[in-house]
Amino acid sequence: MALAPAGNKTLLLLLLLFSVTCSNGNQNQHFFNSCGDINISFPFRLQGDPSYTCNDNDYTLVCDENNRTVLNLPSRKYYVQSINYTNYSIRLVDVVGIQTNDICSPFHLFSSTFLNFTWGEGRLYKTWSWVVLLRCENPVHSPIYINTTGYCSSTRGDMGNYGYYSYAVAAEDVGVLDVPDSCLLEAFYPSSSQLIRQRGSNLSSLDFIKELEYGFEVDFSSICTCNDCRKRASCFQDSVTAVCSNCMDGDFGNCEIF
Repeated sequence: MALAPAGNKTLLLLLLLFSVTCSNGNQNQHFFNSCGDINISFPFRLQGDPSYTCNDNDYTLVCDENNRTVLNLPSRKYYVQSINYTNYSIRLVDVVGIQTNDICSPFHLFSSTFLNFTWGEGRLYKTWSWVVLLRCENPVHSPIYINTTGYCSSTRGDMGNYGYYSYAVAAEDVGVLDVPDSCLLEAFYPSSSQLIRQRGSNLSSLDFIKELEYGFEVDFSSICTCNDCRKRASCFQDSVTAVCSNCMDGDFGNCEIF
């Protein structure tokens, strides 16, 4: 039996509303994703995004069970603290050491994955400096050394640290020959904090930890060469369009994403 005219109008209205809802949902899924308070868009993508067709993981981010954004690199696992799409920087923090309150534990220094930090094809601009953690038999009196003895003793929870002194120092401020003979290198971390260098020994151990938790910044502007820009955009099917201008292939130029 045919529907009455009023019924036809009602059915048509419902179909139109359903189409608009689905269309908007698909657009949001293609163009924009988020995890926690991190907005994820080109050149990054959230794992599981069906609009992404390429087989590389260089710019793939994971949203873990705690709703934190994670970058998994072959070298190490990092939490993403922020992404700045204006100056092409991403701020990362080490998951294993800093985020587990285990910064004082020694690393296997000669095979430390921090030394092999690579991303993509190895084109990486670093905007951090190293912070070195030392364990000394004798106290060190220097304006550039941050005393972390109390913090490291409490987090280790062992009596083996009794009688030793722990310090942190910005690697740029000290050379190998400047380190006292009674001190051993225990760990090192990348950091983009300016306060560690500026305040030195005037920085408390707790403030020092907060500065390490700020993380370190990596510049991903290398993706904005014309070739890379087009290549990355093609991975997002029709949801992203790259318009490159004022450059030859392979060079930097104006890369706008729509």
